[in-house]
Amino acid sequence: MFNFFNGSKKITEKLYEQNLELAIKNKTLFLLGKLYETSTLTLTPEEMAQAIVGIIQKDLNLESAGILRFEKKNDTLTPLAFSYSNRYAQTLHTMGLSLNERTISHVSQNKFLFTALNNKTENITQDLSNVFVTTKENLETIKNNTHLRTTLVYPITIGKEVWGVLLLGFNRNYDKFSTFEKESMKAFINPIGLLLYKAYLYKSVQKAYAVEKKAKEELERLDTFKDQFLMTTQHNLRTPLTSMMGYTDLILSGNFGKQNKKTTEVVKKFQVLVDGMIKMVNDFLDMAQFQLGRDVVSLKPNIDIGPILNEIVQELAFKAESKGVYVKLQKPKEVLSINADRQKLKAAIFNIIDNAVKYTTEGGVSITVKRDNNLTIVIADTGIGIAKEKTQTIFDQMFVRSEEAKKVSSLGSGVGLYLSNQIIKSHHGRIWVESEGQGKGSTFYIELPRQ
Repeated sequence: MFNFFNGSKKITEKLYEQNLELAIKNKTLFLLGKLYETSTLTLTPEEMAQAIVGIIQKDLNLESAGILRFEKKNDTLTPLAFSYSNRYAQTLHTMGLSLNERTISHVSQNKFLFTALNNKTENITQDLSNVFVTTKENLETIKNNTHLRTTLVYPITIGKEVWGVLLLGFNRNYDKFSTFEKESMKAFINPIGLLLYKAYLYKSVQKAYAVEKKAKEELERLDTFKDQFLMTTQHNLRTPLTSMMGYTDLILSGNFGKQNKKTTEVVKKFQVLVDGMIKMVNDFLDMAQFQLGRDVVSLKPNIDIGPILNEIVQELAFKAESKGVYVKLQKPKEVLSINADRQKLKAAIFNIIDNAVKYTTEGGVSITVKRDNNLTIVIADTGIGIAKEKTQTIFDQMFVRSEEAKKVSSLGSGVGLYLSNQIIKSHHGRIWVESEGQGKGSTFYIELPRQ
């Protein structure tokens, strides 16, 4: 009979132990579930920490739960969030104390905390002075007025680094904890580290977004400034030049009386210079727009390339004649219509032919148009030529002129070819050059899609 009761007692104890284990596991799973729900929220590290300690303190019926950030460089533990029982909170309030405002300094000299951080393992203490920086009188008051008996510290690791610690204040001694309780508490340490890591990632993203937003606003401000600058430049440069050209036209047309031959020649030369300056201003303004990524070109259908080439040749006739070189255009026998911005395309082709005239001292420039699947304008000159190694990069550089070019002409901004290339690209075309080398002339090809 005795053996029967003894065996029954053991079974009862075993059942109680298993029921206790099951209850603890259920409680742990429930707590982990709440932590998981918290992980779906987009919170700052401080908000996340407060949510975590609130859940743990309430669900485990703790006196206190706190998360502190470890600053290795400063050797400090800085409170991020704390949650207390009503009794503990009232005691602290009466004393005018707050754990949230108590940074723990010289952590490496605190044996209790340093052991946990250095060994990356939990540590237990019944001595409040290990975790609470205040007077002995205050510590005694806390001990007497609350049920705080044991404080556990768990290191929180993110990756391989110790990020901080979780402090748990219990109302009973640690030796009263069952093995299952001790294991269950360890179960939620890793999730806490992951939650805080997520929160800091979110904070980093927010910060990056704020920086990006600020940078965007600054770029928009700069764009506005650039727009205003370009408009001002356009007004301050184009307006007086246009007025100059208008007055020279009035002089030559006799509105200010009949002019003698010498005056007329001077005015015509002045007109040529002003016209050149207008083109240069237009080039610089267009170049600035391309650099800003703006749409400079507005394509329209049914633009005939023949009249454009004819106008350019006529405009450069005086310049070519004064140099003793020719400009020959083999006029297309039919209408060659394309989609184009007539003004910009003319400026692009003008730059190429003008350069050919400028850097040709003997012979001249021949212009032909080939028609196949695309339309190709061929501009061949007998000028100074281009070094073969430079033919691949000549359209990509601004404000660059070869030494040979400088010898032939001191004038030139060095942006014409770059600008022509950008305009041709905006017409869905391409431009390239071929040359046998310096002194052997050059042939430029402008290929444009047919309409």
